[in-house]
Amino acid sequence: MWNESFFSAPQLKRGPLGGAVNKLALVILGLTMGGVQADIIVAAKANVVTPDNRPADGCAVAITGSREPPREAFWWRTFRAHFSERTTTSSTPTYVHVRCKGWRPVLRRLVLLAARGWSSDSVTFVPALQPVDLGTITLRPIR
Repeated sequence: MWNESFFSAPQLKRGPLGGAVNKLALVILGLTMGGVQADIIVAAKANVVTPDNRPADGCAVAITGSREPPREAFWWRTFRAHFSERTTTSSTPTYVHVRCKGWRPVLRRLVLLAARGWSSDSVTFVPALQPVDLGTITLRPIR
């Protein structure tokens, strides 16, 4: 007689244990991963000459994700006549900045297209691990 009310009490229904926790974990993971950008390797090379075809001297190159040249010295690598530079970036397009003392700065844009590779002119593509050949860059005087 004392157990009758206990056995006749309605039973609560609930979903599988951890169901809500699993959905919440997936949402948090998705938000976290959505903010992460994969790093990619970009490389470029070029010969840099003066208008009379002499090798350029007193030059530096920087590869960044900005059209604006970097102000920090650690971005720049010095070179004479030619460079072959690579870096890791999360930006596409990527910009190659060349500056030589006494000459106008040079800016080249590199674009990564999925399954085709890197290009500076959207015609010739190279695999991601090979440098994009910018050819010969002829400097122009500062005016």
